[in-house]
Amino acid sequence: MVGCAGRDILLEARDLRLGFTRGGAREENALAADGVDLTLERGKTLCLVGESGCGKSVVALHLLRLLPSPPAKIFGGTVRFKGIDLGALSLTELNRIRGDRICMIFQDPMTSLNPVMRIGEQMSEGLRLHRGLSAREALREAEAMLERVGMPASGVRDFPHQMSGGMRQRVMIGTAMLPGPDMLIADEATTALDAATSRQILSLMRALLENSGASMLFITHDLGIVSRIADDIAVMYAGRIVEYGPAGALLTAPVHPYTVGLLRSRPAGGERRARLAAIPGSVPGIWDRPSGCAFHPRCSLATEQCRHDNPPLRDAGGTFSRCAAGAQLREKS
Repeated sequence: MVGCAGRDILLEARDLRLGFTRGGAREENALAADGVDLTLERGKTLCLVGESGCGKSVVALHLLRLLPSPPAKIFGGTVRFKGIDLGALSLTELNRIRGDRICMIFQDPMTSLNPVMRIGEQMSEGLRLHRGLSAREALREAEAMLERVGMPASGVRDFPHQMSGGMRQRVMIGTAMLPGPDMLIADEATTALDAATSRQILSLMRALLENSGASMLFITHDLGIVSRIADDIAVMYAGRIVEYGPAGALLTAPVHPYTVGLLRSRPAGGERRARLAAIPGSVPGIWDRPSGCAFHPRCSLATEQCRHDNPPLRDAGGTFSRCAAGAQLREKS
C-alpha cells in the first residue's frame, strides 16, 4: 500500500473487511469490502471511484459506524482518525466526533433532510449539541452559512420541499461545514444534479475546503468530477481497491484495466464519438463474486491465472495496482 512515512495523516483505514449476513437453513456471509486500505492526508481530497455496487458507500458508512447490524457485519480492520481508533470508542465517544469533527453529505438531500423541520432547525442542531450554543446563536450561525453557500439567510425558515435540488444540496453542504470539521465525507454529492448545478456545487465545496483547511473523502463514479477535485484517487471494484495513487499519475497513466475502462467510457469534452467505449458486463453482486480477480470476466487482458489468483496491490511506477498484465502492457506501449 502507499507508504505513510513523512505524510500528515488525518484518517487511516487498514484492511477493512465488511459484509452482510443472510439467514435461512444456514447463515451465509458475503464481503462488500474486502481488505480495503485508505489514507487521507490533512487538507487533501481523496476520491473513491467505481461503478454502483463496488462497495464505496459501504466503506463510507462504516467509517462513522453507520451501518445497521444486522444485516451488516464487521469481519476485521481498523479506522484511525487523528490517531484515535474509532472502532474502540463507545457510541457516546463516537458521537462527539461524528457530526462535529467528521461530517457527511449523503447521496440524496431530500431523504437526508427532515421534511417536517425547518432548515434552520436542522442546520443548527449540531452547533447546539456540540458547541453548546443557544437556539438563537445557532440560528444566526446557520443564516451566515446559508449566505456563504449562495443562498438567502431567510432560507432558515423554509422547509426542504420548498427548495430545489441544488438548494437542498447547498443546505447539506452548509450543514456539514457549519461545525468546522476536520474531515468531510461526500457520498455522490452531485449525482442528482444537472451539469451546471453540479459544477457550481463542486466549486463551492472546493472553496469551503480551501478556506477551512479540511480534508475530504469524495465518493463518485464520475471521473470528470474526479479530475477537477482529487489529490489522490482510489479505484474500487467488487469490494477491493484495484488501483491507488496521485490523481495526476492515475488519470494520465492508469495501469489496471478497470481504471482504463472507466477513463475510456467517459464523454470527452469537445470530442464527438459515434459510441462510447463501454466496459462489457456489470459489477457482480456480493453473493456472486467470481474467484481470482473479480474483474476477469469483463477484462480483455484476463489470463487463466487471473481466474484463480487475486494479486495484491503492487507499485506499478506512479500508482499501486492489482494487475501485473496492465503494468506490462504500459511498459511496452
